[in-house]
Amino acid sequence: MKSKVILADFQFLTRKGMAALIQAIPSMHLVRQVMHENELEDTLREVAPELAVVDVHGKEDVLIPQIAKIEGTSFLVISNTQNRESIQRLLDSGVKGILTKNCSEEEITNGLIAVSEGSRFFCNTVLEMMTNRENDEEDCEPTNITKREFEVIELITQGKSTAQIAEKLHLSVHTINSHRKNILKKLKLGSPAELIVYALESGLVR
Repeated sequence: MKSKVILADFQFLTRKGMAALIQAIPSMHLVRQVMHENELEDTLREVAPELAVVDVHGKEDVLIPQIAKIEGTSFLVISNTQNRESIQRLLDSGVKGILTKNCSEEEITNGLIAVSEGSRFFCNTVLEMMTNRENDEEDCEPTNITKREFEVIELITQGKSTAQIAEKLHLSVHTINSHRKNILKKLKLGSPAELIVYALESGLVR
């Protein structure tokens, strides 16, 4: 069954581009495009989509708090904010994913699929802001934390051992150790303890 998707983008050109990306994903059905802010909440409650893609266009603190608590819908926000506090408020509101308009087609597609499946997804620029680390790149190349790696991160922050994680996910201990090493490398962290602090403080897990 395809995931029902609502796209809320209040700019014609960007809405058309994002709609084309959503419609190209076989597992998704774009059921409604919202063109005006005052229609968004009513449309969400009427359609009850699995995924809502919202271009907040600098209005994070106005649009998101009133809609992100709607049950049964995962929210992927497109935001160009460079303010760490605004990003943190989005996470605290329950947003599952955050992208920017500088992201590549692959990054956006991966984000759409991940969030529609209930996973968290943040582009590299957002991850850098969340942890106050310097980003030497001006573009928005993906960090590529996979859905499985997010599951491993969540279990690590719950205090699960490698063996317990392997049993929970029906994988080998060797595979879990490989995931742990890859996660630390991707996030440029030195130890599992740093990963736990990073994940909790940044909002990667709740």
